[in-house]
Amino acid sequence: MQISEHDRKIKLKVAVTKEALCADDIHNQLADAGFGRCRVLPDAVTNLLHEYQSAQQKIKDKLKLEAELNYIIAEKLDADISFEIADEQMQAFAIITADWGGQVISANMLVKAAQASGVVFGFSKENIIKLIAHASKAEPGAKFKLAIAKGRAVEHGLNSRFEAKIPDMASRRDKPIILSDKKADLRDFGEIPAVKQGDIIMHRHPPTQGVDGMTVLGTVLQAIPGQELEWNLGEGVEVSSTNKDLLLAARDGLPRVIDAGATVDEVFTVKQVDLTTGHIKFRGSVVINGDVTEGMKVIAGGNVFIKGFVEGTLIEAGGDIKIGGSIIGHLVPTSDNSIVYSTELKAQGDIQSNLAQYAKITCGGNFYVNKQMMHCSVSAAKVYAGPEENPSGKVIGGEFYLDYELNTGCLGAASSSHILIKLNRLIDPIADQQQELRDQITALKHQMQQNKEQLEKFKKIKGSDQIDLRCAEIEQEFNKQRDEAIDLIEQVKTLEAQRKTILEQTVIVAKQQVFAAVEVHFANEQLRTRREYGPSKIHYVETAPVIEPYF
Repeated sequence: MQISEHDRKIKLKVAVTKEALCADDIHNQLADAGFGRCRVLPDAVTNLLHEYQSAQQKIKDKLKLEAELNYIIAEKLDADISFEIADEQMQAFAIITADWGGQVISANMLVKAAQASGVVFGFSKENIIKLIAHASKAEPGAKFKLAIAKGRAVEHGLNSRFEAKIPDMASRRDKPIILSDKKADLRDFGEIPAVKQGDIIMHRHPPTQGVDGMTVLGTVLQAIPGQELEWNLGEGVEVSSTNKDLLLAARDGLPRVIDAGATVDEVFTVKQVDLTTGHIKFRGSVVINGDVTEGMKVIAGGNVFIKGFVEGTLIEAGGDIKIGGSIIGHLVPTSDNSIVYSTELKAQGDIQSNLAQYAKITCGGNFYVNKQMMHCSVSAAKVYAGPEENPSGKVIGGEFYLDYELNTGCLGAASSSHILIKLNRLIDPIADQQQELRDQITALKHQMQQNKEQLEKFKKIKGSDQIDLRCAEIEQEFNKQRDEAIDLIEQVKTLEAQRKTILEQTVIVAKQQVFAAVEVHFANEQLRTRREYGPSKIHYVETAPVIEPYF
């Protein structure tokens, strides 16, 4: 048996003898001759074996003395490479088919082939070498695919950025002063941040130009430059005459961040609020060095600082409310047995207190209580009972209507005081919008059905110009209603995606213990604890709320 190569074809020359010949013999001879990686031609092998057996039979029958067969049974094929452009031309994949005894693909060949296919940017040397190495060692005909080039994402410019320059001005929440490793004065929040006329309170950083992107095919993705945002000048501030990007205090007072600017609130300071002072209504910030007694109101346009206790009827702030003492309210008896609290706090920012009981608390930001809250009605973004970094306080009874989180040490009490937590403050408005859209879709479908029925009636009537015109009008109206319905359905889907994203972020963490009678609502799904748990996390998984151990 002789094997030779000519023009990348592998030729087998074999003399017919009395010995049998099989496909394995041919494969072994190819391997021994150094052609083991070549692609064998199955039909050629089959025909060769069939002819060999026929010639062998003729020799046995003495019809033929000898015979020699010549067949092209295999061929050499070079490795093949192709390219796939994906992700809006931001990635290029190379697909290598391993060689059949022919030429392998080198890194240089791959890059040149990619360039010939239009890929000119973002080559990954590491991935190219990795792909070449795998393909060169692979079985003949094996395919490997790997990203060999990646585009550069466009970075659009940022608009003007506003940086508060006064300590604690940007942060709405202060921390109690630590007296030692184990003690903290919960009524002392330190010096209230204040400014004097002429102080720099905010810096406007210029917009950025952004960075152009580039696809793997070399297409430039133009970055959109950021825009310079104008100052939003609140009361008590002015732009520096020497630097338009600096905002100065125009008077003494308490600084407060607003969108794209700041305001300096005038400060009203009082020892305490009681019958001798009357209710406090002030457009700036209010500092109360003592208590707010029962029945009194404090309404401020800025922040409210209270170093003592709050038993008053109403504390309302356009900024934050910070209470060094406690919020002490009680339930007010009513004829219809409805729940009315004697004390209410409302803030556009955060509310912080040492302890809170039987109070109605509403804030746009977070509610922080240093020790515990008992039987309160709270509406907030997040709730922390204890230090934010390690909540170790207690939440006993009450109702909560929250955006995202409740964090505490203990949730509930051994007496099984009922707690209702609805993590739906952001979700409910979305659900309302979805219902409105679905009602509109239902109305449109009803109109479409009426138009469809009317159109079918007209088509049964013999045609006339007037009927044809009316049919065209109905079809046009039907198509318009269909397009509107499709648009509304897409809006519902977009809102549903938003709803799911919010649900994934909602969580309740009790780092020490959860008691029975805790009821939690995630959208329309509910969970109620019926026993005690150790450290736990309650969150939404796929389609239902679950309670899991917290480590």
